[in-house]
Amino acid sequence: MEKSDIKLIEDAKKDPKKYDLVYRKYAKDVFNYIWYRVGHNYEVAEDLTQEVFMRAFQHLDKFRQRGYAYKTYLLTIAKNVLVNYFKKTKSIVSLNELTEIPDEIIVDQQVERKIVAANLWRAVQNLSHNERDAILMYYRKDTPIKDISRIMGKSPNAVKIILSRGRKKLKNHPYLKDIIHYGDVAYKYTKPRFLYGSKG
Repeated sequence: MEKSDIKLIEDAKKDPKKYDLVYRKYAKDVFNYIWYRVGHNYEVAEDLTQEVFMRAFQHLDKFRQRGYAYKTYLLTIAKNVLVNYFKKTKSIVSLNELTEIPDEIIVDQQVERKIVAANLWRAVQNLSHNERDAILMYYRKDTPIKDISRIMGKSPNAVKIILSRGRKKLKNHPYLKDIIHYGDVAYKYTKPRFLYGSKG
């Protein structure tokens, strides 16, 4: 874990209001992780982001450094929050929703590459949930296998197999690395409700 994160966590353990600094540092990452998985629904992504940080905050006293980044810890919680959300709402995002290309996907690309990126986006949405999750983390955010393994709750070998299966299904899309150009949605800071009691 980064030294700066260790200090942030230790400070927040002494003064809970300082957890806002952790929230400010990682809210955009958690929000975008969720946003890409809930059909680009901003309000749902915002609510689930708040839930992720609330859970992490509730377990702050028990948190111990375990050799992985705090962001990885938060994304692991986010994965579990999403699983519960989909179970509770029995929400299946329609393929039509997922095939609409968000502006963030094709920003700053030439017309020809925009078409390629749009086709790749649709193909990625047709992958299984695990394949899509792993592909987006590995290619879009350059997340190490060991971190993906932690977040997904699977062994590193299982993650490699999932990535391999996903790549095979995307073999007709030679510009797989274009996923790195998929931008983050513009995220407006909202105060953590669990610290301040209301939306900011």
